[in-house]
Amino acid sequence: MIGIPKVMLGGSALDNLADKSPSEWLADAIDTYQERGYQWGDPRDNFLRIYEISKRLGVQLRDPADVAVVFIAAKWSRLMESPASEDSYIDAIAYTAILAQLRNTDWGNFVVDTEHE
Repeated sequence: MIGIPKVMLGGSALDNLADKSPSEWLADAIDTYQERGYQWGDPRDNFLRIYEISKRLGVQLRDPADVAVVFIAAKWSRLMESPASEDSYIDAIAYTAILAQLRNTDWGNFVVDTEHE
């Protein structure tokens, strides 16, 4: 069951988050996405590998996009505990963008970039 966040809405940290415009949230998510992209490579490669590992472990996912759904759920779960966690909002925004890319990827024709492996 989904509960109510332990921190009451309003107050210092949450007020600071409320002062950020949607454009600022999106810009921060883009910066994070690009920064991590340099570190982890194309998210399609990474999420496909996670999907393949999950299948070997017996986890049933429809496709690599479902990995992004799980990551988004993890961020929202963390926000239920700590609603003032700016990083969780930024990550959830970035994972949502990745989800859109992954849902529209033709996995039958996708080739993993082996240069980073």
